[in-house]
Amino acid sequence: MMFILILILVLLLVYCVIPDLWFRYASPRVLRRGNSSRRYVYFTFDDGPHPVYTLQIINILKKYDVRAIFFVLGKKAEKFPQSIRSIKDSGNFIGNHGYSHRPIWMLPPGIAVKEFEKTDRIIFDLIGERASYIRPPWGGVNLGLVRFLNKEDRQVVLWTLDSKDWQRGVSEEAVIKRVVEGVKPGDVILFHDGRWDNISERTVKVLPRIIEGLRDRGYEITGDLGKETYERSGILRTLVKTIWELWDRLFYIVTDTIKLDDPYMVLSFSINRYKWKPIYLKDGTLIKRGDRFLEIHFLNDIISNIPKTHKSPMGAGKEIKDRLIYSFDRILKYIEENDLNDVKAFHGVTVLYRMLGLDNIDTFDLNIFTRFFVNLYEKLILVIYHPEGFKRLRHRRKLSPKSIWISRNAMRSIVKRYRR
Repeated sequence: MMFILILILVLLLVYCVIPDLWFRYASPRVLRRGNSSRRYVYFTFDDGPHPVYTLQIINILKKYDVRAIFFVLGKKAEKFPQSIRSIKDSGNFIGNHGYSHRPIWMLPPGIAVKEFEKTDRIIFDLIGERASYIRPPWGGVNLGLVRFLNKEDRQVVLWTLDSKDWQRGVSEEAVIKRVVEGVKPGDVILFHDGRWDNISERTVKVLPRIIEGLRDRGYEITGDLGKETYERSGILRTLVKTIWELWDRLFYIVTDTIKLDDPYMVLSFSINRYKWKPIYLKDGTLIKRGDRFLEIHFLNDIISNIPKTHKSPMGAGKEIKDRLIYSFDRILKYIEENDLNDVKAFHGVTVLYRMLGLDNIDTFDLNIFTRFFVNLYEKLILVIYHPEGFKRLRHRRKLSPKSIWISRNAMRSIVKRYRR
């Protein structure tokens, strides 16, 4: 009896638990977040179409010039075909959400796949094309469905922010607050237009206020995730990236690194005490033991997305430089606003120092041990964020990172010189 129980648990682990965890958190075939380098958010609606609420939502989106992805169920598309045509005709996007919203985890492989193949045929018969995106119900998969999705050339889309508009007992104000106050750049937001009874009526009521609230905060709303936000990665690269992102989150938790709530920023920073031998900077500033300085850290995930929005390296380089200057300006203002007048200089280790002009910058060579770890760090960053991944390591031009010091006065001069 114990053997049978263990065997069942192992089969469940292999068939649905491991594939589901991989799919949700590590698979390179899944898009979880959109472009986070700008203040974009992405609207998605599940479980429709509904003969009333879907059309009302379409009209609201049209009024505010917003597009979204509607992940539709095949059985509802059969019942309300005009709603599918209305989604298409209004310029919104259609996603495949399966046929019946059954829990994919426990379905046999053939039946799980047929849920999506059948819905594909229904959508094609109605509008003459396949759905642009796929989202399994509850975001769940099993081993059979993973194999099917890996063969597809379409984007599989999950979400990063659940509006909770599907929960009974949740007030309209709570849904609005959850979205407007909890949103981050690149969030894929989950709404519902076809839940049971009249629960999606609440979504219709809160949608205008959510759109206005997001726009008041400077967000642009769309449903066009675009091919440029989808990155194919190998298993090894994905594993490295997953471990790195966990380490990055841990770093921010255990340190006092400051990350301003501004999506145009490409820098985070921490305020530290100097502990080494005194150094003199070019403008006469003396940094001695015990002096406070500001340590700069690049937001690599933000910087890595910038080239995706430009056709040429020159355009991407110009935006990176502009955003560096903007970030320095914001940090200078932060220092003034928080009465940190004893911060004497900025410090960082980087290969981008040439972009700022050498006149105001002091550069120092790294010792052999620091240089080794910085070069290892550079390689990890290149593997994780460069589109070519590991291949890029074989072709990269060797760059020499430096320890960079910029006095506070020199930083003001740099910002004044280059600020747009």
